Amino acid sequence: MIYGIGHDILEVDRVKKIVESQSGARFIQKVLTEQERALLSEKEPRRTEYVAGRFAVKEAVVKAFGCGISSQIGLLDIEVLPDAAGKPVARLHPASWQRLGLAQERFNIHVSISHQPGMASAFCIVEQQDSN
Repeated sequence: MIYGIGHDILEVDRVKKIVESQSGARFIQKVLTEQERALLSEKEPRRTEYVAGRFAVKEAVVKAFGCGISSQIGLLDIEVLPDAAGKPVARLHPASWQRLGLAQERFNIHVSISHQPGMASAFCIVEQQDSN
């Protein structure tokens, strides 16, 4: 059963201005987890697209949970890493599941990231398993 859906789209140039500004390193620290930052070094010359895509996924995930970026789920509570085939996989930190009052094992998070010239978009479906 679908628990929630979320979508986000943003202009890559907006992210580029932030990433290349004096506060760019601080922004990356606030948006990307340690493992996401480790992958960032491998993403040249598409570094900004990578950051924009991860930011869009995180926004889509919180929209799917219906809470927005908040005390329930923060940007660093969501980690988006590729699986063995390169597909993005989003995971919530266990503390977020507790703050949401949801049992992690009963939910699957499905995400998709798309890029077009100048745009990054992400879609999320949160699926709740049957309780039987």
